[in-house]
Amino acid sequence: MRILLVLFLSFGLYADNEIYIDQTGDNGAIDIEQLGSSNIIGGADAVSGQMTAAILNGGSWVFDINQIGSSNKFLTDGIYGDNFTGFFEFDGDSNEFIFSMDTTGLNSADFGDLNLDVTGNTNYFDVDIAENSSSDYFDIDWTILGDDNTFTIDIDSDYYTNFLDIFGDDNTLTLTKSGYGSSSTDAGYFYLDLDGDDNTLTVTQSSTLAADWLKIEGDASNSNICIVQNDGGTTTSC
Repeated sequence: MRILLVLFLSFGLYADNEIYIDQTGDNGAIDIEQLGSSNIIGGADAVSGQMTAAILNGGSWVFDINQIGSSNKFLTDGIYGDNFTGFFEFDGDSNEFIFSMDTTGLNSADFGDLNLDVTGNTNYFDVDIAENSSSDYFDIDWTILGDDNTFTIDIDSDYYTNFLDIFGDDNTLTLTKSGYGSSSTDAGYFYLDLDGDDNTLTVTQSSTLAADWLKIEGDASNSNICIVQNDGGTTTSC
């Protein structure tokens, strides 16, 4: 396993920390904690002040990130490999999380386990899982505590589960779930627990042979929830 971690610390009135990652190999573990504001985790091709997205290759490894503070960024343009486990904790406001796994379909991203714990407001999250080729047996668990957060999630997977707990107001969630599968037993499950007001949620499940299953429980007022399930029939929308 080869890992290159390059750390830059610039000192002034505020300390901005930057970590650039280039990782290749199996059976590894990376644990990163950043405390403070305006910290960045990204790719090894970046230079100080100009961030590129990280590329991480390998199977059967664990990535654990804790960014505690405001205006922090985590950017990756590709995590390639099976049996990936990710733990991501964000405490603070105005953070940005860009995460993708095998969006080109040229690699494999099966048996993934992604866990996100977010406490704060006005954060932005963009998660793409195997957009052009199915990722099998993928599990995502979210716990969101805060207001005015934006989540864009695009997943192509069979045997998929997504547990999402949102506690807060004025959050916007857009989930697009696809997957082909070989039969209705290749199910995708989405569970949503919503507690808050004025939230906007758009969920599209468009698997073909695989079955899509959705459950929503909530205590929410003045929220707009749009759900579309389409296995190849006439296009519908809310």
